[in-house]
Amino acid sequence: MRTVVITGATTGLGLRVAARLAAQGWHVVLGHRSESRGEAAARQIRRRTPAASLELLRIDLADLKSVADAAGALRQSGQRPPLHAIVGNAGIQVIDGVRRSADGYELTFATNHLGHHLLVTGLLDDLPAGARIAIVSSGTHWREKSMGFPEPRWTSARELADPPPDADPTPTAGRVRYSTSKLANIYFVYELARRLDGRPISVNAYDPGLMPDTSLSRDYPALARAGYRMAAPLISALLPGARSSRASARHLADLVGDARFDGTTGAYLEGPKIAPSSPESYDVARARQLWADSEWLIDQALARR
Repeated sequence: MRTVVITGATTGLGLRVAARLAAQGWHVVLGHRSESRGEAAARQIRRRTPAASLELLRIDLADLKSVADAAGALRQSGQRPPLHAIVGNAGIQVIDGVRRSADGYELTFATNHLGHHLLVTGLLDDLPAGARIAIVSSGTHWREKSMGFPEPRWTSARELADPPPDADPTPTAGRVRYSTSKLANIYFVYELARRLDGRPISVNAYDPGLMPDTSLSRDYPALARAGYRMAAPLISALLPGARSSRASARHLADLVGDARFDGTTGAYLEGPKIAPSSPESYDVARARQLWADSEWLIDQALARR
């Protein structure tokens, strides 16, 4: 038996991936921010797979001390099967102004990028040969495939983490911060793949497509959320690039455990297929600077706690 850690494992894509991997015999660590929601997710999985091997792990990606504590707990426990996979799935899209994380960083960038950077790098030494890391990104990082979503506006990690007091609070600006964080996910994957050169550990970015049946729109107005939910089946069936969370979960679970992805690393996948990411995402100098700045931001935050 092997262990997989999944962030954002209590709803949507994360829950479906957890259920699928549990049914395949993995020991699944369910990353959660709420114990009650974690327990509810475990119950739901066990209704389908009564013998599922599950574990709850409190981890708030927007609180770097919480991430460091979670990584420490995973490293220190010798009771579970060996860690063989990390799925960085948790994400947030904020459209109601500029909100801050527990560390004072812009909430979208902190959750979607910085928290996963710390978790993955904190567990690298515990991963054996053949281990896999999958980070959920998004086609929103590229205008050509974003289906109208506003494109990223890259500045630097330090500016993205600490926008000025007069930063645009509109919903459109919030969506830009989201697409920019998803570009950061790809930079992280590509840079980590370069740094792992020679180590038999794979790391890939996964684009699940537009999934109208997930909770990513939870910050939208109630009427918009209701309409989005009602239209979800039609959107998934008719809109190019849209998928149900069930289909995306199957593809992501395959990326974690299927033998056909042996040796695949430093890749961007759209559903089940390797695809190019945006031309902007291949900027090596920018990826290296993001890595250095992220380490600095994380160190500064942990030093203050």
